Formats: sequence, C-alpha cells, structure tokens
Amino acid sequence: MKVLLIGASLLAVTAPGMAHAQTSARPTGAPVASEVAQGQYLVFFDLGRAELTSEARRVVAEAAESYRQTGRARVDVTGYTDTSGSPARNQRLSEQRAQAVEVELVQQGVPASSITVSGRGQNDLLVPTADGVRQPENRRVEIVVTQPEPAPVAVAPEPVEPPPPPPEPEPDHFLFALGPVYGHNFGEDDADGGDKTQSDMAGVELTFNALPGFLGGVSLKQMVLYSLNSTDDGAAGRSVASLDFAPDFGIFRPTLSANFGGIYGNGVQNGFVAGPEIGFDLTLIKGFTVGLKAAYDYQFRNAGWDEGIVWGGLDLGIRF
Repeated sequence: MKVLLIGASLLAVTAPGMAHAQTSARPTGAPVASEVAQGQYLVFFDLGRAELTSEARRVVAEAAESYRQTGRARVDVTGYTDTSGSPARNQRLSEQRAQAVEVELVQQGVPASSITVSGRGQNDLLVPTADGVRQPENRRVEIVVTQPEPAPVAVAPEPVEPPPPPPEPEPDHFLFALGPVYGHNFGEDDADGGDKTQSDMAGVELTFNALPGFLGGVSLKQMVLYSLNSTDDGAAGRSVASLDFAPDFGIFRPTLSANFGGIYGNGVQNGFVAGPEIGFDLTLIKGFTVGLKAAYDYQFRNAGWDEGIVWGGLDLGIRF
C-alpha cells in the first residue's frame, strides 16, 4: 500500500495544474487529498496544524460514502507527521490529525464503533527524509475502508446415507435334548391272561426338535426304558413324533405337544399310543436349556382312558 501511496503523491506533485484546479489556496506543488486506491484515501495537513481543509473534508466524505455502500466495513484512520519538530510533539500531532478525521467521519454518518484511530508520529514516512525536513507529503492521515470478507456460500451437505442396521441374529432352528424319564403304566395285560396289571418304566429320552418359527415345530422322540414291577421285566422302547406349540419368550419357552407313535418291548404289549405333552424350557445360558415335561399316552389296544401311561421327565438341551 505504501508504494501506491508514494506513487499517487508523487503524481500529485508532478501535476501542479491539477492541484491548482482543486484548490487555489495551495501553492503550486502542494499534495492533493484524494483516493489513491479503492478504499484507500490520503488527507494532507498544513505545517503544525490538525484542522481539515475543504479539500480534506471532500475526501473524508468520499470515504464515508464508501463505508455506507456496505454498512459493515471497518475504517482505519492513521495520522502521520514530517520530521520537523520533536518526536514527542509529532506523536501528539499525528494523533490529533487522526482524531480530526474521525470526528468528520462520524459527522458524515460512520459509526464511531466502526472506526479505529491511531497516530504514528514521524514513523512510516511516505517520502523518506532526514530529521528536521518539512515534507508536505508526510503531513497526512491515511483512511483505509476495509470491506468485510464475503459470506461463504452455504452449500448443502451431501446426503449421508445412514449405515445399514446390524444384521439380525440368526435364530436357533434346532434343539437336541437328553434327560431321564419315568413312566407308570395303568393298564398292562397280564402275561398269564389274567386281569390288567400295572407296571413302571424308567430310562432316558432323546429328543430332536426342529423349530421353523416363533411358535414351535416338530419333534422326534426316542425312549430307552427298563420295565419294572411287571410280569416280564426288561428292556423296552417308545418312539413318537410330535407337533409342538412352543412360543419363545426369551429365557422361558412353554411347550404344548401332541405325540403320536408306539411302545414296545418287555413289560408292555406292543401297540400304538397318542396323547398330549406339556412342559417348559429355561435358557439360563445362551444355547443351553433345562426343562421339565409331563405326558400322557392313550394305548389304542386298551379301551379305557384310565389305562394309559403317565410320563414325567427332565431335559438338558442344546439349541443350534
């Protein structure tokens, strides 16, 4: 900016006819107050004085108009002197010159809050000289109207697709369970052809359950038994398939099943059975279950409903 200011001032000095046209009160060669660049203005003062001339007031009015074009500019006002006089006096004089320009700017409608005022005394000379030199170009006030940076254009952010939801955990589809069972047969035939007798059976039951959905599925169940208290104690078996209703409530899963199959071996007469089964499973550790169950088998070879078999058991299972 100093180069521009020096160039403008020297141009004013070398154009005495122009200076004389703007103010006949000044001698030929005196600096002319003017706008030296967009938003940058120079106001000159007489030797030892801080009063504005009519020419200076005109330039200050131009600076005020530049401010009003936006209303959001900042105005920096800096006063200077030449090297004649003491540095302390020159500092005070530069501040007085800057304050005189500030007063005129406020009268022209520039808010005082937008103006910054300072004095530099004989520092930052526009035309470098030795001490004690009366240089008119150095007796000045510089006005700089700084326009605010343009507000950044708001750019709509690119839409960001939300991350996909985490995959649902794969449900368990199968249950394999093994546990002890005990049954009591209320209507067993006597091996000698006499009256109906009763017998007991104890063993283990292996269960494979397929769970196609929330409600349950189908199961295959195999018992390996030993008949007790019968006329021909020994090994026996029970094989059934079931349709299961088993809603899953987290750690608790009740079960209602319909069993269909047969019983065979020692201590029983071979025959078809069918009946209900109820129970529940508890999942205390993920993937592992413990449950209780009870069932009743109707024996098709016996006419009475009171001649069936009652079962009870415990299951320890693995879901996968």
